[in-house]
Amino acid sequence: MTTANFQALRRAVIESSVADRWKPAAREWEVTSVEEHPDSSGECICGQTNLLWMYTITNGVNGAELFPIGSTCVNHFERTELNQQVGVFRKLLQLRAAVRQGTPIALTTEYFSRAVLDELYEAGAFTPDQYNHGDGWNDWDFLRKMFGVHDKSAISTARQRKIRKLLEMKVVPFVLSDDRLR
Repeated sequence: MTTANFQALRRAVIESSVADRWKPAAREWEVTSVEEHPDSSGECICGQTNLLWMYTITNGVNGAELFPIGSTCVNHFERTELNQQVGVFRKLLQLRAAVRQGTPIALTTEYFSRAVLDELYEAGAFTPDQYNHGDGWNDWDFLRKMFGVHDKSAISTARQRKIRKLLEMKVVPFVLSDDRLR
């Protein structure tokens, strides 16, 4: 399904791409940031109005950027990883909003997914320190395993404490300072 303004999106993407046809041009782009419009009145480059979530996409081949792009237009790229990036950025924005409101953060599906944890790792949220033996991968691996535990009450008190500390000391400060979340 295409929006009424699919041709405007297509034209903007092709003009900013190395490839000169839609399908190969669409493969050049990644979602790199998101901005939440305060009163849901953002407008996509395709002309669609009333956007709450406005994404920046960046061309990995030539560095070009397009903003704002709505999630419906991101879907037109027909790339699962782009749709996943949209979901990850949205969850990160929701996490940041909750932190700013003083809402207690837990390792639940409300704010996290395996993809969110993976993105936090890739973006550098899990910095090396003495507690992770100098390798942030250990923090990421631990949180990912704990996220996968279905019965959270079965997680030991020590592990619950470690989860809370990692969220407070690594994830929250990272999300608050992440300039990809605008």
